[in-house]
Amino acid sequence: MRRVFLRVALYGVALLLGLPLAFSQVLIGTHRQPTSSAPAGFEELHIVAEGLSLRAWLARGGPERPAALVAHGLGDSIESYVEVAQTLSKRGHTVLLLDLRGHGGSAGRYTTLGGREREDLRAAMAWLSARGLAPAGTLLMGYSMGAVAALRAAADRTDVRAVVVEAPFDTYRASVAHHARLLYGLPSWLPLIPLTIAIAEWRAGFDADDVDAVAAARRLHAPLFAIADGGDARMPEAVVRRVYDAHPGPKRFWLAPGADHLGAMLSPEYWPRVVSFLDDNGV
Repeated sequence: MRRVFLRVALYGVALLLGLPLAFSQVLIGTHRQPTSSAPAGFEELHIVAEGLSLRAWLARGGPERPAALVAHGLGDSIESYVEVAQTLSKRGHTVLLLDLRGHGGSAGRYTTLGGREREDLRAAMAWLSARGLAPAGTLLMGYSMGAVAALRAAADRTDVRAVVVEAPFDTYRASVAHHARLLYGLPSWLPLIPLTIAIAEWRAGFDADDVDAVAAARRLHAPLFAIADGGDARMPEAVVRRVYDAHPGPKRFWLAPGADHLGAMLSPEYWPRVVSFLDDNGV
């Protein structure tokens, strides 16, 4: 009987701690992509955020346009956004592409889905300002996780001229519960989900309740262009609209028809819509 009790206790500990610990690694694990040298027209540099060295590529522009800071999504790197940077550079923007912590060529053991990554963007904004590269302010462009980080970095700031985001989630807790159901078929009431989040918070040093793009949008002074991908099951239109609806304005919303997650950039409508938004807001 004692052996049975010990076995049941062992299995219970495994379920209560082992599974949440394993799933927490899914939430905070790093996603490394192969890195390459900076392309022509860009210089590679490193920016320090909370003691972490972050890889960045810089294309210098003129002082008339706001400096553009581009933040990639989970599992991606700056290599995927060279075309975005080149298009912005042709408008005259100084452009900084930044590998968020734990991605690409940047240091970091954990990723926090826009939690600590906010500090990466704030460090990059401070770096641009300290070197006189953002005299006209800053334009933030973020994608998925990078969209949440961008919204949170821009909240309460008066030097941010505009924010363009594609596929942001609404809140950390809601997004984790949504993905648990979408990817693993787990119901939101399952204790495994809050336990997993609690362990992720403890391991990576962040507060899940602070990772709230809706709350950040309410405190955003700059114009907002929110883009939802029409075929995106991960951050569907209703989720992106919660962020959009929270912003007091000026703002603009676009649902990219049929686009998969972060697929709006492939649409021929993407840049005309982005440029029209920037032009209409004097950016």
